[in-house]
Amino acid sequence: MACLPSDDILGSTGVSVLLTLSIATSLEDVAQKTGLPLFRVRGTVRRLLEAGLTHQVGQMFEITPEGIETLEKKGVNE
Repeated sequence: MACLPSDDILGSTGVSVLLTLSIATSLEDVAQKTGLPLFRVRGTVRRLLEAGLTHQVGQMFEITPEGIETLEKKGVNE
């Protein structure tokens, strides 16, 4: 499985995924809402977790305050 380059964590895929995580959401729902393949969502969420931009709530994932701040700095509005 190919991963995105580490400097692209907030490329269009990362931004799309983070925007769907304003409330706790399953990976399957993220894939459905973004139109991304589930394997891409899993890899992106893993990297967002490592960066502290999202966190896991049971089987769901949600954006962290750091993730919100990062989106704002990037000029992306929810």
